[in-house]
Amino acid sequence: MLALLPAGLAAQSADPQKPPMSNPGMSSSAPAGQEHKDMRQSKGENTSTPAPQEHLEMLQPMGETTTAPPEAHMNSYFTAFNYPLPKDTMMVTLLPDFQTARTGTNFYTAMVMTEYGITSRWTAGFMAEGQKIDGMPTTFGGLRCNTYFRLFPNDHLLNFTLYGEYEHLNGAALYKMEVAGFGGEDLEGPLTVARNLPAHTFEQRAIVYHDWRRVNVTFNFISETGLDSHENDFGYAWGIFRQPEWMGMTAGKNTAGMPGMAGMSAGENTAGKPGMAGMSAPPVLSLRRLGLGLEMIGALGNNHQFGFYWHRQQQYLGPVFSYSPLPHWTIRLEPAFGLSDVSDPFVLRMGLEYSMDHFMHRLARAF
Repeated sequence: MLALLPAGLAAQSADPQKPPMSNPGMSSSAPAGQEHKDMRQSKGENTSTPAPQEHLEMLQPMGETTTAPPEAHMNSYFTAFNYPLPKDTMMVTLLPDFQTARTGTNFYTAMVMTEYGITSRWTAGFMAEGQKIDGMPTTFGGLRCNTYFRLFPNDHLLNFTLYGEYEHLNGAALYKMEVAGFGGEDLEGPLTVARNLPAHTFEQRAIVYHDWRRVNVTFNFISETGLDSHENDFGYAWGIFRQPEWMGMTAGKNTAGMPGMAGMSAGENTAGKPGMAGMSAPPVLSLRRLGLGLEMIGALGNNHQFGFYWHRQQQYLGPVFSYSPLPHWTIRLEPAFGLSDVSDPFVLRMGLEYSMDHFMHRLARAF
């Protein structure tokens, strides 16, 4: 036996393809890398394979957040429009204003706006407005119906949206949805006469905007056509806004599979995770919920005299703030200041916004 042992060892070293003898109870058909994994486990290392979303987060640089796709962004301006609503999202907004009048008595105005995302690129809405002038009764200002459509489905250097709005107002309507033409808009005649004077208008907007991560820049060119006079008044609105890190919106079905939404199933409730799956909601009082920017609106004359005539046209400039204290709820504020001789000196614009995703699905389940 001792004589045969050296010969056996020599034969084993001469055949490198022969697998080494395995210990009892150990599988000799372990997959490639299993031995390395066992060695790592013996050292206490975590060898579990990360889930796809965890893998994406591991690749993400420290301290950097993924921005939301355009459908997850929300328009935070008071006059300028940009993003259509996400598909099947209903948004209801209460917009009360306080205005110090250039001529006459100070007054309050209010608008209720309801909008619905028909598709991820097409939104339609309905608005009703009224006003209360100090010392006068509250007056109904009229109704508006709007719709707007984003021309291209994907994000580009410049994104274009077309907007149309029918306005069935009266002469007492004072809410500053936009400004156009020449002169001021304060009530100068008797209220009883103004509220019985119809003002039917069709408004068109050419909208262009772009996003750099969470920063949005928007420009609206506005044209108002009087359906009775057939005259055109022109105006503009532009703004720059930095979206809050946490917007309290949910990712709908139309955001599934988009960058920043990896790992979200269609219809999954992701409240508090706009643009980054797994983002935890910050405390109620947190700067991560705050968005801020700047908005300017003004008039550009009419079809007889187009351009800037500063002292004969309304022009307003003010900072814009948004805050989302709860999922689906957003508070907006804009103190705007008149810059020309015919502008009202000060307008405090306020907004309370509630959004509901999967609206039709929720409505169908209710019946």
